[in-house]
Amino acid sequence: MNPILLVTKHRVNLKQVASLCFLLFLLFVTCKKEKGINHIEWQNESLGLTSDLCKKFRECADTEWKSIPENLKKFTEGRLEESICQKRFRESNAYKLIGNDPKLIQSSYIECHKLVMAMTCSDLQSGKMDSINACVTFQQIQNR
Repeated sequence: MNPILLVTKHRVNLKQVASLCFLLFLLFVTCKKEKGINHIEWQNESLGLTSDLCKKFRECADTEWKSIPENLKKFTEGRLEESICQKRFRESNAYKLIGNDPKLIQSSYIECHKLVMAMTCSDLQSGKMDSINACVTFQQIQNR
């Protein structure tokens, strides 16, 4: 068989290569994790709110540490510790303003914060936070 015929039979069209590259690029771009909105004022405000909430939960948990198994106690204390609590929040949808309308994210978190801070520890321990619409909305945004 003629070697020139083999080469021309298997020659790849430049348009096909360009199309394939473009499709791969689109796939890469659409699969990238959403970065969110860089809103410095909100990030600072929300970190302050988060700090308040972490402190509140830490204070409410302190009275119950005796009933928590030792291995779970260290895990729970760690999650409520200020720097870890802040670090986890920085990775969240609310901090990055993704998962819903940014104004809804902000308003639901501010409202949830206000109502939780007004609750007693026994209210929090009994799960009353789950009945606050703003907190439920906020949790749904965080879980997206």
